[in-house]
Amino acid sequence: MKRMVLGKKFIAALLLGTAFLTGCGDDDDFAPVSRNRGYDYSLTSTKEFADYPCNDVREGREAVVGRDKESYYCQFDYRDSVYIWAGYDDTLTATGKEFTRKEISSSSRGSSSSDDDDYSSSSYSSSSYRSSSSYSSSYSSSSYRSSSSYTWVDPFNPDTDYGSMTDPRDGKTYKTVVVNGQLWMAENLNYAGNNVGTAVCYDDDDFRCEQYGRLYSRDAAMDDSRCEYLSNCDLGSDPIQGICPDGWHIPTVEEMNDLVDFVGTYASRYKSKESNWRYDDGTDTYGLSFLGSGNWDSKDGFEDIYKYEVTWAYYPDTYQHYLLVGGSDGTVSIISYKNTEYYSSVRCISDEAPVYYSSSARSSSSYSSSSSSYSGPWSSENPSSSFSISSKEDLFNPDLTYGTMKDPRDGKEYKTIEFNGQTWMAENLNFSDSSIVPLLEGHNTCYHEIESECELFGRLYDRIAAMNDSRCDFKEDCDLGDGPIQGICPDGWHVLTYDEANSMISYVGANNYARRIISAKGWGESVNGDNTYGLSFIAPGTRDGNNYDSKGGLAYYWVYRASIDQNYLFIHGTNETIATNDYNNQRLSLPVRCIKDE
Repeated sequence: MKRMVLGKKFIAALLLGTAFLTGCGDDDDFAPVSRNRGYDYSLTSTKEFADYPCNDVREGREAVVGRDKESYYCQFDYRDSVYIWAGYDDTLTATGKEFTRKEISSSSRGSSSSDDDDYSSSSYSSSSYRSSSSYSSSYSSSSYRSSSSYTWVDPFNPDTDYGSMTDPRDGKTYKTVVVNGQLWMAENLNYAGNNVGTAVCYDDDDFRCEQYGRLYSRDAAMDDSRCEYLSNCDLGSDPIQGICPDGWHIPTVEEMNDLVDFVGTYASRYKSKESNWRYDDGTDTYGLSFLGSGNWDSKDGFEDIYKYEVTWAYYPDTYQHYLLVGGSDGTVSIISYKNTEYYSSVRCISDEAPVYYSSSARSSSSYSSSSSSYSGPWSSENPSSSFSISSKEDLFNPDLTYGTMKDPRDGKEYKTIEFNGQTWMAENLNFSDSSIVPLLEGHNTCYHEIESECELFGRLYDRIAAMNDSRCDFKEDCDLGDGPIQGICPDGWHVLTYDEANSMISYVGANNYARRIISAKGWGESVNGDNTYGLSFIAPGTRDGNNYDSKGGLAYYWVYRASIDQNYLFIHGTNETIATNDYNNQRLSLPVRCIKDE
């Protein structure tokens, strides 16, 4: 039996005019004989559709036409905002009340737009879309039926500068975004012209494809019959185009790993802000805008919509490889699996060589092109949201008098502040010359390797570099005596010690007083600092293993303590708490504050 594909062809105008708006009636005008035979209407010809317009009353009803009993279903067409009778291969009529919606994206979803939210009508609920009964029983294991309530969402991050690409094969347009120097599609592919394998919409519902993209079997995604389930999908070691348009390719496992290393393993960073995700909200830090499109597997059918995003990756072997985003633990990982056949989403990457921005330029909206200003939706972890500064001067308390110190090694100047009988640097250290301090080589970085991050917010050092001693390597006993120790600080200055950190906490107050040492800027919008003492602590982000995180929400600063554990000062922005803590699960890279030797 043919698979029914609803709404693939749409007529350009209302064929039968206003006459179709009459005779809507209610269930009393449905033919009882037809209903007893399993459908609602039995028509001798398509002309009889004039007497049975598709509208909100008849939505989900079935009509059969002619001796061959060709089936048509009444459904709401979200592309053109009208009701239609849709069949296996065509759409015969389209009529009924028109509905407006706000413009949702450039991806072939029509040109109508409105300032109203989503869909609006006095007779049609925007959160309710009902498919015919022939679909509602197809896959009993589905997490969400197509008869369940859901709304169309605008998935894209308004703070991200998206590009666009048009697939020349079908004219669909997709938003694109630069992440870690590579140009990604910011939407799932919705190309139906595969010649190999299977491509379906979730629950066989065309609306799902429009919003969430298509689910492809592995051979369809790779566009090669050698990649059928359980086959050795060895198409060579280079990236392959697969089902992607010319100039684009299926992400390799290596490229997926690079993405996760850059963005991190927190699922919220991949998730669209405006979406139906379960478990936790999305912050869409880099504009990837995953919506949780679910998947299909040969054991359970359609499942996990709004719970997981499963996206194909290519690797030359038998296993199915994919990026998995979501779940109750809110993590991200690269999975290799072959016990069950999967249909998953496709995100394509441009074939253009990656461009890694090492200084002031960054293509996504997270960073402005000027090296003197930073503005972006850094929301790596709740409660981080966004912050903007025009220069380092924004970090300091304008009502206090600061001193200055110059690092003789590279000539950089730093503001200083007198606090509790000591002279503190009021900003984070940014020294990186490995010709002067050899241990810096390979042991320091800027947040996401963006040099301008260091210029504004200071450098991130692992413990070897911070303490300037190889005995302080990760999981080594960093016992350099009682301290203080100079570490990476200039002559006459030293790394904040554990005792000095606790003394500062006692002076300021551990609970509910963090705002006294927090800069008014340099944090997420939910963090309010008044910088009473001028110490100007900020949340410049950290590196935890290979993952960058915590920018804008949580602050971690190295402290020296003779210990095998990595010790740090911890500041929680929204909770306004300060503490010393330790951690030894992964190598940390954190900022350094120096104190004058007095």
